[in-house]
Amino acid sequence: MPSLRRMFLLYNFLSTLSFIIFLPIMLLKKGKSWRYLKERVGLSNYENANIWVHAVSVGEVLAAIPFLKSLKKEIPETKILLSTITHTGQGIAIEKFPEADRIMYMPWDASFAVNRVVKEIKPKVFITIETELWPILFKALRQNGTKIIVLNGRISKNSFKGYMYIRSFMKSVLSYVDAFCMRTDLDAQRIISMGADREKVRVSGNLKFDITLPKDTLPWIENISEPLIVAGSTHKGEEEIIIDAFENVKKNIPALKLILAPRHPERFSEVEEVLKKKAINFIRRSEIHPVPQHSSLPDVILLDTIGELPQIFSKATIAFIGGSLLPFGGHNILEPAYWSKPIIFGPHMDNFPFASDFLKEGAALIVSNSKNMAEVIENLITDRSLANSMGEKARAIIDKNIGATEKATALVRSLIRQAQDETFGTS
Repeated sequence: MPSLRRMFLLYNFLSTLSFIIFLPIMLLKKGKSWRYLKERVGLSNYENANIWVHAVSVGEVLAAIPFLKSLKKEIPETKILLSTITHTGQGIAIEKFPEADRIMYMPWDASFAVNRVVKEIKPKVFITIETELWPILFKALRQNGTKIIVLNGRISKNSFKGYMYIRSFMKSVLSYVDAFCMRTDLDAQRIISMGADREKVRVSGNLKFDITLPKDTLPWIENISEPLIVAGSTHKGEEEIIIDAFENVKKNIPALKLILAPRHPERFSEVEEVLKKKAINFIRRSEIHPVPQHSSLPDVILLDTIGELPQIFSKATIAFIGGSLLPFGGHNILEPAYWSKPIIFGPHMDNFPFASDFLKEGAALIVSNSKNMAEVIENLITDRSLANSMGEKARAIIDKNIGATEKATALVRSLIRQAQDETFGTS
């Protein structure tokens, strides 16, 4: 349809324009990484890869790791390329999936960047983790004959509303996709309502439930005694609330400790200033060398490293999930659940709909402000039977939902065979 063609041209124009607008910001913010800029504009040197997996940032990369390792183990001869958009996602990808044949930054979704990359990589299968929908990239991949999979698909309420305003365009974009592996029945229904072919949509569960974390604790936390609150992935405006709650509880429980982990590395110094203004005795994690004695550490530790939080949750008495006190959508609750920890979070967990299952099962509690948070924390510390019960229920939810990785690996294996048959013909 000419109208759809015009929509693709308009999208490509707007995407190119946005690149030009944001280029100075990228040069300023990411200028130290020449590789980042080269790969975002598609000017790097590329080689063929059988499978290209895209995971935008840390959460998506961590969700994909068990699947990627399973895939590499089952099909060791296949070349796997893993792309991200963020620096932190890139760092986690390099650390957690060294088996990758290449780890790179995703090219900007405009024809000037995408076309060259697809032409040189020539992937047989492209997998996007969660619902990262890239119109220009999908179109270029389809023209290359690549099979496209949406894996661990999720459509949030707000995203669904936005997509429905451009349903005719989205229907065309979704027509390029060969398989939609959605997390839940609701996600499946939403992608179908957006225009996806019902026959291509399946509910395969959530990859994030298939996590395996190192059992050995980090040496520097071994001597930190309980009770310990681990506040993970916090956002601007939340640290003050958490610190106030911590100080209130500490009046009655002097031994209480807090590990505060901001979501974004660029905020480490900002949170440090918050702690200083509140006259909190703290230390940055990067200043702890080598293995400290418990008595030498302040009551608050500012976690200014990447990749340690999942293991740190193993030491928590109570785990708080950031991005939830204020409307940021919340973050992953499965890491503390893996360690059978009682979980608390705010009212804004829109990005993790399964958080409601934790509430229904009694595996988590909602807090809304510093006073309420202090009351809940103190109650969980003093009532160990309640805390232990919540932790056991949290772990049970994970055990109940594992299996998405196995389904995803089987699907990719079949699509690779199909792509090979279409390329070389069948005997």
